[in-house]
Amino acid sequence: MLFIIITLIIIVLIIFLTILLLPGMAFFNKMSDQKYNADEKDLLTGILTTAISSKEATGEVMTTFVNESRKTMPAKIYLPNKDNIEQIESGTQVLIIESKAGIAYVIPYQQTIY
Repeated sequence: MLFIIITLIIIVLIIFLTILLLPGMAFFNKMSDQKYNADEKDLLTGILTTAISSKEATGEVMTTFVNESRKTMPAKIYLPNKDNIEQIESGTQVLIIESKAGIAYVIPYQQTIY
């Protein structure tokens, strides 16, 4: 019986401390998090992680920022494109032409060295 009472007291104490300390933890978390807002010019290139099988299909592109953090976003083929691209395979490096409503519009990209 004594064991049950001690267990209940410990459980109530843990719940009470959690409720008491939760606002403090949330405040600390909010103050210690550093926000990183990527500049649009950092989102120029990426690698297609999911293939785009047609002009209407949606794939996924992964971009890497200067600080080596990665971001993935839905991707579609940019229209109109002069090469009349119908599909893009997974693993292809792409150039992000524009981003609307969280969707990156891309075309294949190959870096050239002058």
